[in-house]
Amino acid sequence: MHKYRITKYNPLFRDAEGRFTREDWTSISDIGKVFDNQELTIEMYKKAEDSYIKAVHLIMDLLNLPHLHARNIIKSFPDDQFLALINDNIELYPKDMLHYYFSTVNNTGKITYEDVSKHCRLQLREDLGSALFYPRKCKLFIGYDYLMSVHSHIQLDPIFQSIQNLGLFVEEF
Repeated sequence: MHKYRITKYNPLFRDAEGRFTREDWTSISDIGKVFDNQELTIEMYKKAEDSYIKAVHLIMDLLNLPHLHARNIIKSFPDDQFLALINDNIELYPKDMLHYYFSTVNNTGKITYEDVSKHCRLQLREDLGSALFYPRKCKLFIGYDYLMSVHSHIQLDPIFQSIQNLGLFVEEF
């Protein structure tokens, strides 16, 4: 398997142990806070999130994956608390995403190409957790702090530049 880290964090600013040394936003809850003398706006947040989603679709396209599988889907919040928690950024949660969140009750499932964006957005926002994969081809890990890694049965080199054009960094490990 070929293993990659794909993030918004420039590897030039990692220390010897691989830790990012600059102060940067790491969560949807950081909207409105100031980083590097600039306030994180909803628009800036959405642009970064869109980049991650486009990168996932680039990977799926390269690997010719019609869908992904999810295992161990866990909601971070009880349904009755979820709406109150997202109220400050409700414009980032259109009706179709809310429907997807509330209907995600299975512990496993097949996620269509179209629903991958909703699922991954909810993972980036730390609203859902799950293991994403396609048997014998790909494992996709989305964790806290806007960290994403990919294990692939083939090299992702053909899409490195496209991912970098989205403002993300690809690191092999």
